[in-house]
Amino acid sequence: MKIRYASRTPKPDFERETGATRVELGPLLRESDVVTLHTPSTPETKGVINGDTLARVRPGAILVNTARGDLVREEALAIALEEGRLGAAGLDVYTDEPAIHPRLRAAPRTVLLPHIGSATHDTRRRMAAIALANVRAVLAGRAPLTPVYRS
Repeated sequence: MKIRYASRTPKPDFERETGATRVELGPLLRESDVVTLHTPSTPETKGVINGDTLARVRPGAILVNTARGDLVREEALAIALEEGRLGAAGLDVYTDEPAIHPRLRAAPRTVLLPHIGSATHDTRRRMAAIALANVRAVLAGRAPLTPVYRS
């Protein structure tokens, strides 16, 4: 299996660990059997999957979006599925959550789920432990274990 990714910046550690190759978005869409989105919503990425980019996707490819709903223009995705240009789509995030575009809801070969990947007791327990460790570190005058910085 070949792993390709599109990013503004190279990810040498990721490339070394996975054997991935950084490519431009156009070739990635044309050459991939499965395209998964793993990017934040920014002015640059909002609507990155739209009618134009879907026209470049390899026929029969699968699109998966578990990142942010507004990365995908849902009506354009529904049209690509209806016309058979896209093999399938799986989403657990939507532009106007919790609402799902009606045309996408009716589109063939589509799996639509709620975004609840972390909703297990074990995962939530670990998340709470990390949050508590961060609070304890800050109260003790140390840096938090998992800081979030404004860019």
